[in-house]
Amino acid sequence: MTETNLRQANAKAFVHGVVSEKDLKVVTEEGKTKITGSLTVKTSDVNFVKFNVNVNEKTNAGTDNKTYAGIQTVMNEYKSIAEVGEEEATRVKVSGDLSPFTGKNGEKIVSYRSNFFNRLKVDEELEPKAEFSVEMFISGINPELDTEGIETGRTVVSGWMPTYNGIEPIDLVAEGEVAQAVDSGFEPGQTVEFYGDIINNRIETVTEIPVKIGKPRKKVSVEFKSDLIITGASEAYEEGITPELPYVAETIEAAIQERKNKLEEAKAKAQSGAKPNGTAKPSGAAHGRSLGF
Repeated sequence: MTETNLRQANAKAFVHGVVSEKDLKVVTEEGKTKITGSLTVKTSDVNFVKFNVNVNEKTNAGTDNKTYAGIQTVMNEYKSIAEVGEEEATRVKVSGDLSPFTGKNGEKIVSYRSNFFNRLKVDEELEPKAEFSVEMFISGINPELDTEGIETGRTVVSGWMPTYNGIEPIDLVAEGEVAQAVDSGFEPGQTVEFYGDIINNRIETVTEIPVKIGKPRKKVSVEFKSDLIITGASEAYEEGITPELPYVAETIEAAIQERKNKLEEAKAKAQSGAKPNGTAKPSGAAHGRSLGF
């Protein structure tokens, strides 16, 4: 199979907040020691961003990995809200990578990863934020629809993002005046860098379970509602004008086909539990613009 080479898109997350949960451990795999796990950062009463962590003790050259020492400090010294309460928890600034992928049920998911965490000084003021910047090839600009097919008033910008391992679909959302500006200012087929807010609300639902004797039991279920809300954008990339070249539609389409082929190969090997192809689907709205891929 021939490989389509695409420049990896810029996809960054910038989060300032308080360490909510810390789940890091040292493991040894194939003779290599590493720290793996996650760190969750709280930026508001309802907004949490979870960063996956994976760092090897040694570099490929066999020398000490300086990043590993930094994550050791995070693991041993940083305190979470779960451990000591919010007043004593560590305040951090995190810069990391945003990684879209497709779930088992075909849903588009965004995860975050970082090996770089900076602890705020005691006298340093915390200004909580959760922001992103993402380069993408726009495949569709359409009204958002609710589960009953009714427009919500928001606009969904669907697109494809070249990654280290291939290409993945991603959806961004625009609201209000920004939605109007996006709808009138951009077209499918353009390459744009969007900026905005990471909304990853943690929603707890408490259900009482009746019992025959004693107090009712309570079952707590947690779900996250995630959106990437556009607050700004670059000019559409244009050869000879912008620093970066725009992605070419034919090359993007070839990369999407390669992705489909790889998923089909994985499905054939596994024979079950295959992932859907995750291709972006146009909105069912009567108006809106989408490419066929």
